[in-house]
Amino acid sequence: AILQPYKIRLDSVMNVVVGETAFALPKEPGKTETLLGNFVADACLAKGNAAYKPTDGKPGQVCILNNGGLRASLPAGNITRGNVYELMPFDNEIVVVTITGNKMWDLVKFAAASGGVPIAGMEIGMKPDKTPGAVFIGGVPFDSTQSYKVITSDYLANGGDKMAFLKNPISNEKTGYLIRNAILDTFSEAQKAGKAIAPVTDRRMHYEN
Repeated sequence: AILQPYKIRLDSVMNVVVGETAFALPKEPGKTETLLGNFVADACLAKGNAAYKPTDGKPGQVCILNNGGLRASLPAGNITRGNVYELMPFDNEIVVVTITGNKMWDLVKFAAASGGVPIAGMEIGMKPDKTPGAVFIGGVPFDSTQSYKVITSDYLANGGDKMAFLKNPISNEKTGYLIRNAILDTFSEAQKAGKAIAPVTDRRMHYEN
């Protein structure tokens, strides 16, 4: 009886439909790439850059997240605010870390060794032994002499989930913008446009022949 008024109030917020998916976006452990991972990474790259105010005028180039950070699948059809909170229950902020080419290669090796993590803005070919093959960033071959801007979560930027290559970067810039809000805003924009979210797999991570 004490909790009921709070539950009613919470449900009135969490049951609001924020958008729609054209099909289910499941968590699929062990896959090189997933519809869910691609959707969230793409949303973070696009919305993170929209929130980012770079001092040098250059946007973030790639996004990397972790599979463990995506806590729930998204069903087909109407998506509620509650669905998004189940997917991303943490108040993780989007940050932009600038890292050296050597550390970027460590990121690529980590992603390949994992067999698949949510990424955007790059394509990683993997050899059968899970070492990197051909790597393209923004459609351009990887260049170890260049520095790269990586959009990620504040948790991963601090070395979480064994991503030590993101620690001690050239710079770490906060956006003040949550990953959850990037997802909600992506759904909201699609809803206003009368579109359902329909991500694709596009071989951004794949085993080379």
